[in-house]
Amino acid sequence: MNMDRLVQLNNQAGGRDKIARLIQYASRAMWDSLESANSSPALVDNFKTIEYILSTFRKLLRFGKCVDVFYSALKTIHHPDLNIRVTLTLSKLSQSLFLFADHFLWLARTGLTAVNAKRWSNIANKYWLFSIIMNLCRDFYEILRVLDLHRSGCKGGISRCRIPTSINSPEDFKRLALQSYVLVQGHKDIVVDTVKNVCDFFIPLTALGYTSLTPRTIGLLGAISSLAGLWALLEPKAKLTPA
Repeated sequence: MNMDRLVQLNNQAGGRDKIARLIQYASRAMWDSLESANSSPALVDNFKTIEYILSTFRKLLRFGKCVDVFYSALKTIHHPDLNIRVTLTLSKLSQSLFLFADHFLWLARTGLTAVNAKRWSNIANKYWLFSIIMNLCRDFYEILRVLDLHRSGCKGGISRCRIPTSINSPEDFKRLALQSYVLVQGHKDIVVDTVKNVCDFFIPLTALGYTSLTPRTIGLLGAISSLAGLWALLEPKAKLTPA
C-alpha cells in the first residue's frame, strides 16, 4: 500500500469513515483488554474516550447520508438478477433507515435536543442487523453461483479441476487446498464482502442483547470488518459489485 493510495483514501468520505471505524473498534478491544488485565484506569479511560469521540465523529460524517443510500436503492430495483435485486434493495432501504435513526443518536450526544437515546439505539441496531442479514443472503447466493459455474466449467472429464467431496488421501487434501485457493483468488470481492458482513453481524446482535460477546471480541470483529472495508476501497477487485 503506497502513500498515494493512502492519501487518496483519506480524501474520500468513505475512506475517512473506515479509518475512524478501525481505530474506534481497535480502541474498544484495547480498553477491554487493559481493564481485564487491571491496567491503569487512566489509560483505560483514554481508550474509551477515543472510542467515544470517533463514534461521534463518524455519526457526524454520515449525517444526511440516509438520503443518498435511499436514492441508490431506487437504482437497484431494476437489477436483472432477482436475487440480487431483492437482497440489495432491501439492504439499502434498511441501511437508510438505520442511518436515519443514527442521526437521532448524534443529536442526543450533542445535547441539541431531548432524545431517547436507548430507544433510537435499538431501532438503529435492528435496521442495521436486517441490512447485514440481507447482505449475507446476497453473499451466500454469490458463493453458490460461483461454485455452480466452477462445476460447470469442470465438466468434460478434467479431473484436476474437480473439488473432492471427501478427503481420503494427502492428494485429495492438496487438490482441495489448491482449488480453494484458486476460487478465493478469483473471487476476492465475494470473500472480502462475506468476511466483512459475518464480522459485522455480531455487533448489532450483541447490542440488542441476542448475544453476549465481550467488548474485546466486538472490537476485534469491528476492526477486521473495517480492514475488509478498507481493502475493498483500495483494491477494486476486492469490491463486490453492484454495491
